[in-house]
Amino acid sequence: MCGLAGIIWKSAQQDRGATERHLAAFEPGLVHRGPDERGVHVGNGFGVVHRRLSIIDIATGQQPMMAEGGTVGIAYNGEIYNHQSLRKELETRGHHFETHCDTEVVLRLFIEQGPDSFNRLDGMFALVIWDLRGATPVYHLARDHLGTKPMYIYEDDKRICFSSEIRPLLAIPDADLSIDPSGLQSFLTFRYTQAPHTLYRRIARLEAGARIRIERGLAVRHRYWDIPSRDRPLDIAAPEARARLHDLLKQSVSDQQMSEVPVGLLLSGGLDSSVIAYLCGELGVRLKSFNIGFPSINEFTYSSEVAKAFSLDHLNVETTVEAIIDRFETAIEAMDEPIADPACFPLHILCDEISRHVTVVLSGEGSDEMLGGYPQYRQVFDNGPLPSAEQFDRFLRQSWYFLDKPPVLSQPFDAARRLRHASYFLERPPLEGMLAYDLKTWLPENLMMKADKILMSHSLEGRFPFLSKAIAEFLMALPDDMKLGVEGGKRLLREAFGKRLPQRIIDRPKMGFSVPLDELVAAQRDRGYDLLNQHASSELAACLDIAEVRRRFDAHHSGETKNSLWAWTTLALLQWMSAAGRAGAKTPTLPAAAA
Repeated sequence: MCGLAGIIWKSAQQDRGATERHLAAFEPGLVHRGPDERGVHVGNGFGVVHRRLSIIDIATGQQPMMAEGGTVGIAYNGEIYNHQSLRKELETRGHHFETHCDTEVVLRLFIEQGPDSFNRLDGMFALVIWDLRGATPVYHLARDHLGTKPMYIYEDDKRICFSSEIRPLLAIPDADLSIDPSGLQSFLTFRYTQAPHTLYRRIARLEAGARIRIERGLAVRHRYWDIPSRDRPLDIAAPEARARLHDLLKQSVSDQQMSEVPVGLLLSGGLDSSVIAYLCGELGVRLKSFNIGFPSINEFTYSSEVAKAFSLDHLNVETTVEAIIDRFETAIEAMDEPIADPACFPLHILCDEISRHVTVVLSGEGSDEMLGGYPQYRQVFDNGPLPSAEQFDRFLRQSWYFLDKPPVLSQPFDAARRLRHASYFLERPPLEGMLAYDLKTWLPENLMMKADKILMSHSLEGRFPFLSKAIAEFLMALPDDMKLGVEGGKRLLREAFGKRLPQRIIDRPKMGFSVPLDELVAAQRDRGYDLLNQHASSELAACLDIAEVRRRFDAHHSGETKNSLWAWTTLALLQWMSAAGRAGAKTPTLPAAAA
């Protein structure tokens, strides 16, 4: 796992020193992602800096990596789990490898197949490839199918800069870092910012399954993979489907053991992580597992039972509201962009302990979004036939998004903007539409960004066995009744592993990671008002109605209109903007929000 950043000048007639100054500005914001090694490549009109967290082929996997006499190169962040099979395939066609790492496989596959190669990769990645073989240089940026790894892009009239995180891009000399009202509105609606927006007008995020081709200063976006649309359900009997899911998951867990450093497991004792624990046991792998909770809210009984059943060396870590408050500023800064998921903060604390034992950790994200595990899926599905637009509205409301709140934006609120990804729902049957929408939005931009930023802030790599491309394509093709059963979601997963897990794990209701949010917000009342005062005349005040936010804080803390989740979301935004150095910024004249 690594971090990368770079610059492509729109005019090739650039001083090499300007490129080197940009790379030097980027690198400090990447060191935590790659503390083991650094690599820099400066070419004619472009440059890349790479920081490496050594996991595979520690001896010879340095980046950036070049081939074809130095005319094709790559810098990449991620792991390709099918790289061994791809390597064998390439070797049969005459390719010769100098390393054992997956980076070289990605590079040589691209040399043979060009951008079509990205869809052959099964894993997580964000990459840049430069191809100097033609009359003009061509650059390619790509993000993996389900958005496990991030890629951010800054563009103005003279350069295109890219990075694994936003923080390095904030160091661009004389950059336009004005706030994007669309990104702010997205955050205030969904509690995270949906692609392609960020909170910065000139910084975009590359969407999952997308690539960008850059030639002669022109960047053109393409989609190389998308959430499969189920024209008709896969015709498969339940026993065969259960066996197929078992085999796919076992292969994925096996593939994700590849490492030259210790591997662990986030084990909540829920169904998803327990399945991974079982499969590790079936593979003969004994990992150290970890869980975190509060004295009054935890899943320690379940995680301990699973760990005992499969002989895992398990550690339960107890935290408190006070510990989260003490960690609040540090965790917000580690997230690189505002994400108002309260689970971010206990995870940040848990990573302190994880990093003492392992460098790689497996986790169960993705199962809920592919097998209907969240309660809102059942709630909407059981409402019976309604017009698609009404079903979509109901689904968003049940997902704890802030659709009904009058906007706290100073600029006009465009309700249509929140419908950017609505087609993933509206063009599919209800359950399939809800899953596709969450796979396109919530999974990559909330869950995966939370995991990536917090784990990488501790120089840890997260891996997610359910997010295999083969598993996603298989599960999305299944009929609804293999996902939602009378007992709730994830029917096929329950049935496939029902006799393999402790019965209490199969029968327990979905809990999710619970955080005492009311206590956390109440304990940070003074911090909220202090942050509002800091931002009263800042750049944020040009977009956010500070007086209205203050009125709502008053209403919440007085008990008039309590909404802890909204208060926490706003608190996270204010703290992040302060950490980004924007609380004292002069209020600019912002461009009108685009339609």
